[in-house]
Parts: sequence; structure tokens; C-alpha cells
Amino acid sequence: MITLDDVSSILHLPIVGQFPTYDVLDHNVAKNMLMELLGTSETNANEELRKNTGAQVRLGWLREVYNQCCIDQSWECAARAYLLHLLGCTIFANKSANWISVYYIALFRDLDRCGQWA
Repeated sequence: MITLDDVSSILHLPIVGQFPTYDVLDHNVAKNMLMELLGTSETNANEELRKNTGAQVRLGWLREVYNQCCIDQSWECAARAYLLHLLGCTIFANKSANWISVYYIALFRDLDRCGQWA
């Protein structure tokens, strides 16, 4: 079992601070968040959300978005894609470890303030 001390020691993430709350997102809100915060097209965002039948994205898709952001030199979007992927692989991994809720991208809306989260 992963403990908070493990999170702090291994990932160097803070374990004190503001605790994020989870809200269920509908398709349109999730799509708009992906478009705004990851710089994806509406078509790309819609397609990914439909494949997952919910407000979640595959980690493989996030890697593709990250690579495209790097090619486009869209560094803030690349950072958000990387951080969301990191959360999906570690702290918020599901049983299959291949998707993460779109909600968590909102934590990285303002990259200068994302260190406030526990």
C-alpha cells in the first residue's frame, strides 16, 4: 500500500496543502477543458472522450498529446499533459492503469500555483 510518506519520498510531491475535491464532469465540460488546457482540437477531444465513454482519457493518448505539444513548442500544454500522465501512472492509477479522469487537468490550469495541492 502506498503511504503519504512514500508519495513525499519517491515522487517529491507535497503531502500538505489544499486537498483537491473531485467533481463529475459532463462531456462538454471535459471536451472544453482538453481543448483549453492541452491545446487539442475539438475533433481530437471528442474522439478520445467517446472512446472512453466518459470524462476520462487514455494515458497513451496523453503521450501523443505531449509529443504534439513539444513539436508545436506549446510548453504549458506539454507540461499539463506530462503532469496529468504522471498522476495517471502513479497516485490516481486505476486497476487497468491506462486512463485518468479529465477532472485532474483542472489542477494544472495555473502552473505557477499547482504546488499548493496536497
